Amino acid sequence: MLRLRRLAAPALCGVIACVPLSRLAAQGERVPGLYRDSYALEAKRDYAGALARVREARSAGSNAYFAAIRSGWLSYLLADYQASIGSYTAAIAAEPKAVEPKLGLTLPLLALRNWRELERACSAVLAVDAHNVTALARLGLAQYNAGNFSGAEATYRKLVEDYPSESDYRTGLGWALLKLGKTADARQWFESVLAVSPDNASAKLGLGMR
Repeated sequence: MLRLRRLAAPALCGVIACVPLSRLAAQGERVPGLYRDSYALEAKRDYAGALARVREARSAGSNAYFAAIRSGWLSYLLADYQASIGSYTAAIAAEPKAVEPKLGLTLPLLALRNWRELERACSAVLAVDAHNVTALARLGLAQYNAGNFSGAEATYRKLVEDYPSESDYRTGLGWALLKLGKTADARQWFESVLAVSPDNASAKLGLGMR
């Protein structure tokens, strides 16, 4: 037993890499300050500086999920969309049941106009949050731009059912119907928008299409 106890001490030291407890505590205390700086820099639109602070916080022991999702957002603001995708994907891996990172992933995909991948990302959100309006709206847009007009029709119908007064969803449905050759139905939706929003450019344009 005595021999086992003697062996345990160096093994434990190896697990924590022999870092003094005072240093570990100091690293933990740095994290909140780094995030404070990150938010302040973001407010000044210094997104690169804000991202650098998050990376420092991660190195200092910050929660991996939070660092990943914030990195995804800041990379998106920097228009570094591939890095944003990578960070949001890491956040999804860390919290696979969460809606937040799945929804975040749709941002760089939307910016890249990667409609097929955006469809998949929105579907992943809706698999765990079936009435997520942001995911539904982005799905309808992705389906329409990918040429999946029947899918877009179904998505916009669901949106209109949930949000009947929202003009963007009504015009989206009108355009999907128009692309499917359902001109009479499309006309009704465009007219319903113009009845309450007479200067709506999208509805006017759709109504003028034949």
